[in-house]
Amino acid sequence: MKDTLASQLLKLTVLIKTTTSSQVNSYGTGFLVRKDGFIFLVTNKHVIEGSEKTYIKFFGQTDFVLISGQFVPSDDYDISIYFLNKVPDTVKCISEEFIPSEKDIEELDAIEDIIFIGYPTGLYDQYNHSPIVRKGITATPLSLDYENKSLFLIDASIFPGSSGSPVFRICSNNITITSRGMQKIVTHFLLLGIIAEGYIQGQKKEICLSPNIPAPPVIHRQMIDLGEVIKTKEIITLIENYINFHTTVETR
Repeated sequence: MKDTLASQLLKLTVLIKTTTSSQVNSYGTGFLVRKDGFIFLVTNKHVIEGSEKTYIKFFGQTDFVLISGQFVPSDDYDISIYFLNKVPDTVKCISEEFIPSEKDIEELDAIEDIIFIGYPTGLYDQYNHSPIVRKGITATPLSLDYENKSLFLIDASIFPGSSGSPVFRICSNNITITSRGMQKIVTHFLLLGIIAEGYIQGQKKEICLSPNIPAPPVIHRQMIDLGEVIKTKEIITLIENYINFHTTVETR
């Protein structure tokens, strides 16, 4: 596989497997972020909550690894982070260049192309131990807070297992001049957020207080290709709080 920025995105994700006391396995997605020399596994709180054991598999690794210790959850959003002492040489971490600034967000259009990477329904390339890439568009503008929260929606096929997937905006409009005077289009990516959940047909919340109102019809669980994404700034806030706390403790 050619070593490009796009190929490196595949190496950012981590397959998460959790087991319960009744030996039921569940799968979700996480991804790696490096900040100030710390490396974190980022995922959703609901991916690891209620699990008895948590295993992770990195890109290119044949085996799951049992991890111990506690995930640190966000108080306000469905995000948890886990500090990692080290990671295999086969993986990559999201660094500062992927993190959008407020100015970056303001300059985005109301509709943007996006990709997200993960393990829908636990599916992945088991021979090469590589995740699945999918694409879509933003369904609500990044510059707005959906329902007055640090969220936005994407129009994309979201399935169980996609929880925790990183969402990227594809930027391919930067042009540089090579030493031969030729134009070259440079592609880069911005981490827009983390997938939290998908929308299901017929699952809109309703309040039926009167017994005279007939029960709503039963509707099969059909995904409607809308996903809810927590914005990157909430991930960075949680990571910075962790770093600040542990840096302060160590300097006492």
